[in-house]
Amino acid sequence: MAKWRRALTGIGSLIVDAVSTASKRHYLPVPRRDDDLFLVEFPKSGITWLTFLIANVNLLINDDPRTATLFNINDFVPDVQSVRHLQGLPYRLPGYRIFKSHATYLREYRKIVYVVRDPRHVMSSYLAFLKGLGQWTEGIEELVVHQYYGIGAWRDHVTGWLENADAASSFTLLRYEDLLAKPQGELARLYRLMGVAVTPEQINLAVERSTIHALGNLEREFNACHPAIQKLHFFRTGSLGGSREPMPESVLRRIEDVAGEVMTRIGYPVR
Repeated sequence: MAKWRRALTGIGSLIVDAVSTASKRHYLPVPRRDDDLFLVEFPKSGITWLTFLIANVNLLINDDPRTATLFNINDFVPDVQSVRHLQGLPYRLPGYRIFKSHATYLREYRKIVYVVRDPRHVMSSYLAFLKGLGQWTEGIEELVVHQYYGIGAWRDHVTGWLENADAASSFTLLRYEDLLAKPQGELARLYRLMGVAVTPEQINLAVERSTIHALGNLEREFNACHPAIQKLHFFRTGSLGGSREPMPESVLRRIEDVAGEVMTRIGYPVR
């Protein structure tokens, strides 16, 4: 009996491992390398802007005459769910591949920049994004309590990375608000962590190429020729910080009740 119990336990473990591998594979490049760098976020936390900043810095430090656009951004910082089979390096420096990802915690990611944003702004931005995709017709109240899009999902995503990233991994937290307030300083910090020399002039030019005005122009040009996403906007009018419609008090209370502890932990004030 004990022999059969051990055998069944072994089979159960294999099934669990197989299911886990299947769920992960959409977030793992092929082939996977331990030196891959992943820019990770819960959706609508500012990672698209960061990919443009990093792509433009990398192009400049490699003396590449191109600039990042919505048409070619996946050539330089691909979304791992869209471009998994990336063989070579797009440029010499920093010397390894960089991917964008929305994955929940994955032990296989060994080098991570985790982007976090005030969840009150995340929820508002996510609502506009999903409506632009035609995937959401209800209001912010329904979104905030949604199992996959709402504040509980945000809390679990953030705490999963903050609490599970092990000491042997290379992990840094980047608050979107800090990047917004001092993009040159935050980019310089990231490249110091990468061990790559970047001049202030290169960083300034990369930031200039990635302003809301520049990215808005790129988006309008791209969308005009792409029938599937003509109503979709990654870069909302105004500023990269984005003006947000006032939230109902009940929604704010829900956000803070569910995620207040982790919000406080990473520096977002709770009333």
